[in-house]
Amino acid sequence: MSRLNTVVNFLNELNSESLKSALGSLSILINELEDKNDPEHIEIEIVNVSYQFIEKLNLLEAALRKYKATDHVLMGTKLNDLYGGSSLRLLDDQ
Repeated sequence: MSRLNTVVNFLNELNSESLKSALGSLSILINELEDKNDPEHIEIEIVNVSYQFIEKLNLLEAALRKYKATDHVLMGTKLNDLYGGSSLRLLDDQ
């Protein structure tokens, strides 16, 4: 399976109903723990780590979408790609 197909499959899984359900449950747990008058240290840690997890998951999704949207297929040598294939254009003009 190609790398791009793996990225697309992962993005599809991020939008699956099972993950949405899990994240919904996590959101409910966060709200319950935040509303607690005298939370224990572990409960505060759970809330903090949960927010970090959600933020990192969103950042990962954005990076993967950006990766999927860009063209990663190199046609020719890396130097030609670096210079925009200008040497090939010069040869074609002659």
